Amino acid sequence: MYFSANKQKNLKLPFFIARRYIFSKKNRNVVNLISGISAFVIGLVTLSMVVVLSAINGIESLIDSLYTSFESEIYIYPKEGRSILSDSVDFVSIAELEGVLALSPVIEDAVLVEYSDQRQVAKVKAYNPEFIQYTGIDSMIVWGDKKLIDGNLYKALIGYGLKYYLGIPGDPIYPLKLYAPTRGRSIKKYKEKAFEKRAIDIQGVFSISVEFDMQYILTPLEFAEDLFGRKGDYTQIEIRADPEVDRMLLAQQVMKVVGPEYRVITREQKNELIFQTTQSEKWASFAIITFVMIIAVFNVIASLTMLILEKRKDIFSLQAMGADSSLIRQIFFFEGILINVIGAIGGMLLGILLVLLQENFHFIPLEGSIVDYYPVALKMSDLGVIFLTVLIMGSISTYFPVMFLSKKYLSNNSPEDFKKD
Repeated sequence: MYFSANKQKNLKLPFFIARRYIFSKKNRNVVNLISGISAFVIGLVTLSMVVVLSAINGIESLIDSLYTSFESEIYIYPKEGRSILSDSVDFVSIAELEGVLALSPVIEDAVLVEYSDQRQVAKVKAYNPEFIQYTGIDSMIVWGDKKLIDGNLYKALIGYGLKYYLGIPGDPIYPLKLYAPTRGRSIKKYKEKAFEKRAIDIQGVFSISVEFDMQYILTPLEFAEDLFGRKGDYTQIEIRADPEVDRMLLAQQVMKVVGPEYRVITREQKNELIFQTTQSEKWASFAIITFVMIIAVFNVIASLTMLILEKRKDIFSLQAMGADSSLIRQIFFFEGILINVIGAIGGMLLGILLVLLQENFHFIPLEGSIVDYYPVALKMSDLGVIFLTVLIMGSISTYFPVMFLSKKYLSNNSPEDFKKD
């Protein structure tokens, strides 16, 4: 049999021979064992990549869901001061923008909270009662419900941390007493009269995170306007948007409506440090595991070295039939690529299986946390990056050793070499 120039250019032949070297049932030996170990190690590292990135995705999704329940997608703040007058913003035009589900003026300010004989500094966050229907706060309620108005009575939702610190029982007996500084009055001159005092019943208790639970009390907007003396005067405007909408694009559209006197930001921009930290942790972990992968691919180099030494007779036979050095190199290059691909696919499939099992059956619990089990989330983009990383590293780790080994072991092959074996 003779290999023509056209056939040498055909990649099917070297791929076929490389595949036979790996999957042939004959001549099982130490080379096959080392190749199997190499694929196993690469698969194990790939599995680790899938599991670690999915775990960080789960934490990121959990953080996002917690912030989604409490914080809106778009915020409007004044560029100077802390005051937005009701007649200075075109609420109707904003509400008509595509993707806007609801919007509400908001008053957010500090108060002194009193229950029985316990006191604590907290923040009141007040908006239109209808606006709460577009939040996810109902899923975070641990007692009561989310109604801010019951009949004609104003009601409050309080964080679990504040409830605990103030010693509020499971079924509150007394209303909360809120004290807010009266605008224009100094404490030194007016003393007790420098504060406005209002009472409000507790309708529900929410638990989101320590950051929110220890700070916030949610009330109707009209109650806060009366308490702080800010009728028609707000600290911010919040917009709830369709989850499918591009928030940055929507923020730009809102900016065109409100004008340069205001600052429009998204939830991610408002909490930039938290979201950036999560992303940094994700890719730092990926970089560390990638370094482990670099070490793992050295197993492939060892496998190829032993395979070339073992298959010298086969190589001489192919050369005798007309195969040139390029075809021989392609055989062993495909051999290394197959080891990497087999390991990567096996590791990814097992990693996906483990993540799906955790996602559906919650094998790894979390004690004393806001969720009962360790959160995980698969992303197709991550799987693509993982597979591409393994493939690129596998190609590099295969190409250069094959070039070196082929020059060292194949260039001087002769029949006499094989008589000695």
